[in-house]
Amino acid sequence: MFSKKPLALVIGAVLASPAVLAEAVKTDEHMVVEGRDYGYKADTNTTAMRMEATQLETPGQVTIISEQIIDEQRASTLGEVLKNDASISAGSKSTNRERFNLRGFSLGSSSGYLRDGVQHWSHYRQPVELLERVEVLKGPAGLLYGKSAPGGLVNMVAKKPTYETQVSVSQDIGSDSYTRTTADVSGSLNDDQTLRARLIVSQENQDSYRTRFDGTDVETDRFVGGLFVDYDINEDVMLSAHYDRTQELGDLDNGSKIDTKTGKAITPNTVNDQRFAQTDNDVANYGVAVTANLSDTWAVKSGISRQFYERRRTESDNVIDSKKDRKTKKTLGYGYKVSDRHDEWTFDTAYVDFTGDVDAFGVNHRLLVGANGLHYDYKRLYVSDYACFNASEADTMKECGKGFDMPADIHYNNDDSVSHSKSQHYGLYLQDLVTFNEQWQALAGVRFAYDDTTSSSGKEESYNNILPKFGAIYSPAPNGSIYAVYSESFEPVSEISDKDDVNFGQSQDAKKGTLYELGSKWELFDERLFVSGAVFQITQTNMQVTEDLPASHAKDTRTTQVGEQVHTGVELAATGYVTDAFSVSASTMFLDAEYKNDPALNGKTPADVPEFTASIWSTYAFNNGTDVNLGVYHVGERYTESANTFKKDAYTRVDAGVAHTIKYDENLDFVARFNVENLFDTDYLEGGSTRGVVVGEGRNYMATLQVKY
Repeated sequence: MFSKKPLALVIGAVLASPAVLAEAVKTDEHMVVEGRDYGYKADTNTTAMRMEATQLETPGQVTIISEQIIDEQRASTLGEVLKNDASISAGSKSTNRERFNLRGFSLGSSSGYLRDGVQHWSHYRQPVELLERVEVLKGPAGLLYGKSAPGGLVNMVAKKPTYETQVSVSQDIGSDSYTRTTADVSGSLNDDQTLRARLIVSQENQDSYRTRFDGTDVETDRFVGGLFVDYDINEDVMLSAHYDRTQELGDLDNGSKIDTKTGKAITPNTVNDQRFAQTDNDVANYGVAVTANLSDTWAVKSGISRQFYERRRTESDNVIDSKKDRKTKKTLGYGYKVSDRHDEWTFDTAYVDFTGDVDAFGVNHRLLVGANGLHYDYKRLYVSDYACFNASEADTMKECGKGFDMPADIHYNNDDSVSHSKSQHYGLYLQDLVTFNEQWQALAGVRFAYDDTTSSSGKEESYNNILPKFGAIYSPAPNGSIYAVYSESFEPVSEISDKDDVNFGQSQDAKKGTLYELGSKWELFDERLFVSGAVFQITQTNMQVTEDLPASHAKDTRTTQVGEQVHTGVELAATGYVTDAFSVSASTMFLDAEYKNDPALNGKTPADVPEFTASIWSTYAFNNGTDVNLGVYHVGERYTESANTFKKDAYTRVDAGVAHTIKYDENLDFVARFNVENLFDTDYLEGGSTRGVVVGEGRNYMATLQVKY
């Protein structure tokens, strides 16, 4: 019924009108493979070996959270996506930034995240509207990605242009005045389909489920836009370009204090940050890449990208604090500490990868030879002081207990010195996946890494690292494999900056992570269900340990690098179809994590790392176009701080959803969806400390109307 239109006209129509858009199927020289529906199951990943590889031939655990799950759950944050992997635990959300632990190790903003396999600065709320899937690589990945956390990496894979025109327009409406409008248009721009583009735009507005102490709303406005272009120069060479922008203005919610006697948040429904406390983010990502077939057996992919992130954040402590004399430690008075800052980050990346598939010495070699580099640059202006400063807490509360405005003299432009730090990270890597026969494969690789950092004080430090990886894969049957793997990671450590430390100014060795893992993977039910499991131990060494010195000593502390963090665990996962109508994505993890060789923390567990977690998201599809979803998420007890003085209770949250699809014709679908999060209105605490914990949201709803072509 609908006639085909060039993509340029379709894009124009989407931007100009909310009318339904459609186009007929085109048949041309591009082969269209129509396979079975595998639900949440993904057969390949691109993260573990920096090239496409099947799950069975990957010596390690990789969780793939598909676009289908992201869409069914109507996820709008990375945390809402990652809750589907039990190896991920949530940390604090202070300053409106999500933090995560992977296998119990913290994921750093500069060392824990990738976008399309390239290092990504994840210091802001990620635009999940642009993603087709998220791959979670478990364990050290220093061989291919250099500086990285020992727990693993989160790779956010962006959507790509399609040959055939496809259009998706959706409207979400939910609790707390939540609205999100999203349009996703993709297809070819010329008749021979050598030029393809994809445009995605999204506008989101919401209030918090918590209200500010003065009765005003806590609001967030966010815009996401992305343009992705592929151009086939010829049948062997493709040029790709991308540009995306995220702009977000949000009021701050730095969490609530916990009453350690009751285990409950003191003000679960109240935000105690001042009304001027907010963050204003503007992030741009752009780059180009070239993919080329050099011969029947060799290919190359190379790219450069830049990420520019500008942020202004105004902030106030949500509790009255005492100001002390730095020398005498005498209390000078009481007030609210306020600050204004302006930050700029630049993240430049480049890479070149040669991949080959050759036979030599009677065996097959899948080779990867490559190099990558990262340049990080950070500039900051920062001004802080105390507001409502008085001799007593009572006087401060009397003056400003009902709220106050930012003092006029607290502005980042009053900082007369720019704090500037930068670093460079380069690496050469070689990897060989050797296939001896149908049963046996081996993986070996090595990285030669060089890292150079310049601190804000101007001191320069450099590191050289050699990072190996070894793995063996045994396939007892075509649908299963058993593997063993050893890998390493490293993270640079800054010089000791405390002037009262004996080792002040001393350069530090990089923290090193090592992994030993044994696992197995199987394709069941005619390859429709993928199950996997692993036992592992990750050890991080060269961790800083600070000891207090006797009062008679000229210095207060001594910092050394004798500390360790040892995490031993078991993971189990299953994704795909259990029956023709019932599909699941499930995972669980048991983890024993502890500090060692640290007098203050020896034997203790890192903060926000539970011993047991489990998650399951499922769909039952009826024959009439109706799907029913059920999700269950369990998080065990967690300590609020590494000192292990208080534990947050375990909790189990249940989510549910229902969707109905009306097929207008063979190409056009109308989808209505209704989701309920926290179905039983469970009270629970997420990540964060006793001074600023994230209070779990109560029962909330979202309704969605979607048009798909």
